Amino acid sequence: MKTMKLWRIMFMTLAAFSLASCSSDDDEVFQAEQLTGTWEQVYDKGVVAEGYVQYTFTPGIPATAGKCTIHVYDVFAGDTTFVRDYVLTEDRHLAIYESQHDGTSMEMQEYDVQRLSAKDMTWHLSGSDVVLNFKKVK
Repeated sequence: MKTMKLWRIMFMTLAAFSLASCSSDDDEVFQAEQLTGTWEQVYDKGVVAEGYVQYTFTPGIPATAGKCTIHVYDVFAGDTTFVRDYVLTEDRHLAIYESQHDGTSMEMQEYDVQRLSAKDMTWHLSGSDVVLNFKKVK
């Protein structure tokens, strides 16, 4: 009887460890087409934003590159809109840059996309510890 109880306890322990090791986050498939649309930057709780920043990604050909319209609203400065090009690679590297045709140096912002789903997105600014969070608004 004691042996049967011991086997049951061992089986339950094994089952608990097996279920605890499963994680759907590790199996998330990266789908670059989910970038299409308008994303608004969200801030941590307790942070008061004096405006907002929205990125609208419009893919071209190939679908992992296209135009990015950046709309910034600041309470003090008002509205500003920039149009840039972007490229998103399979290894989740996002480059947003201004095309230069006059030979001047190109302005580029580079991010590593840590999370991209249908509703939210997280970027890590390359070369720093800055993390940006977004929610899809359109």
